[in-house]
Amino acid sequence: MNNGTEVQKPALKRRVLSDDVVEYLIDAIMKGDFPPGSKIVELQVARLLEVSQSTIREALRELETRGFLESRPFRGTFVRKFTLEGLKDYFKTRTELELIAARWAVENDFASMDLARIERCVQEMGRFVVEEDHVAFRKKDMEFHKTLVEGSGSPSLLSAWSALCHSYWAYFGLYFEQKQYNLADQTGKHAAIFTLLSAGRLGELRESIESHYVDIGVILDLME
Repeated sequence: MNNGTEVQKPALKRRVLSDDVVEYLIDAIMKGDFPPGSKIVELQVARLLEVSQSTIREALRELETRGFLESRPFRGTFVRKFTLEGLKDYFKTRTELELIAARWAVENDFASMDLARIERCVQEMGRFVVEEDHVAFRKKDMEFHKTLVEGSGSPSLLSAWSALCHSYWAYFGLYFEQKQYNLADQTGKHAAIFTLLSAGRLGELRESIESHYVDIGVILDLME
């Protein structure tokens, strides 16, 4: 569809909801069917998936909210370009916000923190690794961290954290982790974060959070 490449028609259900289109487009972006900087044409995608343009439009809005796409006035919708600088900035900002959330949760004696839910996230992440369900794993990863931030008891902090386009960055991170066949390691790393958090060991939490991100060096190697 772009750059002279032919995109194969996916095997989708007859009734395709906008979230199905979202998942298809994310996969297509990651496979290179829609390279960074390429334009997404509503009509072409609608014909490919045999759905209405309104369904495609809804999916594109969702993907723009998640950070995968960017809308340019009078030009259309384009795939956002992935940059290592952007990923580094995302990791740094997200770490600081989550550490603030953890500190406030400890100061309030975990009054707003659902530790049981966080622990369940770890358990379910392990199950999704066994099932090789990387989409479900990615969503559970984000639920883990969102629950941590919610535990701060601060709607403003949660709003700031939610504005970081997690789906976009997490998908790229997990994509590269999957390439290295070490998604299972992520379960253990999240379990370590949970242990330190629930014990209030904030001094060690920063290193645990920072070390659970995908290795920038790995991304560089895979992009060559």
